[in-house]
Amino acid sequence: MLLVLTLIYFYFNFKIGYWLVLAIVNLILVWVIYRIVTKYETLAEKYGENRLSNSSPLKMLRYWYGVAAILFIFKQVYIIGYALKPMDWDPVFMRLDFALFGVNPTQWAFRFENPFLTEFLQVVYVYYYPMIVVFGLELYLWNRFKEFKYTIFILFFSFFASYILYLIFPANGPRFHLHDFHAISTEMPGIFLTEPIRAFLNMGESIPAGVPNPQDFVQRDAMPSLHTITAFLIMYLSWKFRSKSFYFYMPYFLCMVAATIYLRYHYVVDIAGGLIMCVITIIIGMFVYRNKDILTSKNT
Repeated sequence: MLLVLTLIYFYFNFKIGYWLVLAIVNLILVWVIYRIVTKYETLAEKYGENRLSNSSPLKMLRYWYGVAAILFIFKQVYIIGYALKPMDWDPVFMRLDFALFGVNPTQWAFRFENPFLTEFLQVVYVYYYPMIVVFGLELYLWNRFKEFKYTIFILFFSFFASYILYLIFPANGPRFHLHDFHAISTEMPGIFLTEPIRAFLNMGESIPAGVPNPQDFVQRDAMPSLHTITAFLIMYLSWKFRSKSFYFYMPYFLCMVAATIYLRYHYVVDIAGGLIMCVITIIIGMFVYRNKDILTSKNT
C-alpha cells in the first residue's frame, strides 16, 4: 500500500503538495518494515517463535507496527483525496438507499431517538478503534502467532482495499447531506460520553472544531464502511480461531450495523459494500493461506 501511494504521488505530483517528501518517507518505511520482518522471522525460524520473549522490542515491532502504519496510511489517503478533489458520490448513494427502501434510512431511524440508545451506540461505534488491538492482544498473549499473522493479512487487506475505494468513490456520509451536522447534539443528545466521543471522531476525521463548513474538511471514507468490515471480520476470525470472544463479537457486529445508520455515519449501501468487501477478503485469504495451517483447536 505504501508503494501504491508512492506511485500516486509521482503520477499526480503537480497537484499534491510535499509529494516528494511523502514518497521518500514511504519508501524508507517499506525498507524498515522489510528489515524488521525478515530479521525477526530469521530469529523465529532459528530459535522457535515461542522461545522469543513477547516483550522483546523486535517481536513487538514485528507484530504491532501495523497499528501505526494503518493510521499513517489513512492520513495519506486524506491528503491525496483532499488534493485531487474528485466528485463526491453521496448523491448516488442517497438515491440508491431511497430506491431500495422508499425512505432515507438515517431519517427513518430518528424515530427511535433516545439519549440512552445514542450513548450506547456511540460507545459501540468508537470501540472500533481499540478493537483491533484488543483482539490482537488476545492472540499475542496466548502465543497464537500463526493466527495473529493471518489476522494481520485479513485486516490489512480489507483496510487497504477500502482506502483505494475511498479515492474512487469518495463520500462523507448522511450526517452532512441528509441532516444538519451542527444540530446533531441537539437532535440526538447522549448522556455522558457521547459528546466527547463525537469530538474525538471529528478530530480523527480531520474536521476542525467550530468550522461552519465541516463537509469541506472531512475525510471521504464512507464507502465501504470500515466499521462494518472490521466488526464482521473480527467476528469471523474469532469464530475461525474457536475463540470464546466470538460470543461478544457476534452481537457487537449487529450493534455496529445499527450504530452506523442510527448515528448517521453511513448509508445502507456503505454497509452492503462493506459486507461484499468482507466476502472478497475472506476468499482471498483462503487462497493465499490455502497451504498454511492456521486453524487450531485452542480456545482463548
